[in-house]
Amino acid sequence: MAQLAKFRNLLVGCGAIATAAFGTMVQSVSAAEQFNNQAVQFDRDTIVEFQFLSSNNAAQSTFGVLNTATGEKTPLISETRATDKPGKNFTGTAGKSVRKPFAEFTFKSGTAYTLYLESSLKGKPATTIYSAPDKNGGTQLAKFDNDATALGTQGVKIAWNDGVSGNKSDFNQFLVIAGGGIGCPCKPSPVMSAPIAPEPAPTRNNAPAGRG
Repeated sequence: MAQLAKFRNLLVGCGAIATAAFGTMVQSVSAAEQFNNQAVQFDRDTIVEFQFLSSNNAAQSTFGVLNTATGEKTPLISETRATDKPGKNFTGTAGKSVRKPFAEFTFKSGTAYTLYLESSLKGKPATTIYSAPDKNGGTQLAKFDNDATALGTQGVKIAWNDGVSGNKSDFNQFLVIAGGGIGCPCKPSPVMSAPIAPEPAPTRNNAPAGRG
C-alpha cells in the first residue's frame, strides 16, 4: 500500500497537531514533486494543510485548489467579510474576516493542480486568479517563497495580488502558508509533553483499606 505523505502546521497544544508531534515521520518530497507557479503535483497521495495568515484588500476572497485536468474547484479558506472593520481599513485576520483559518487538501498522485483565488466586491464577482501565470494571461499574481522541499519544514508562504487592487506590484492582498511548523503562543499540554507515570502496584502499605 502506498504511504500517504502529510504536511501539516505544527501547533502543539493549539488544536492543529503535526503528525511529527506523535512520533510519525513527516514525509520528504522527491525531486520530481512540484509546489510552485509552474505546477502543484506530487508522485504520491499527499495531504497539505493550509493556514490563512492575513489579507489586505477591499475584496472578499476565497482560496482553493483547481484540478487542471477536470476543472474541478475545491474552496478551502473563505473570508466571511472583506475586512475586520468594514469602512475603516482593509485588514483581514483569522477569527474575524476568516472564521476557519485552517483547511487541508489531499493532492492525488500524478495529478496536476493549481491554486486559485476568487474575489468579489460588494457581493458581485470581481476576479478569479491562479497561481499558474499561464491561466492569468501570462501575468504572475501569486508568489511562492519556497518550493515543495519546504513543506515539511518551514512551510511555503503564498502571497497573492488579487487583481482587484490598483497596485499590480503588491503581493499582500491575501496571504496563506502551506505545511511547515508555525509557532504558538500557548504552551504544550503536560499530557502531550510527558508520559503519565503508571500507578504503583498495591502493597501492604498502600493497599485500599478493607471493610472493618
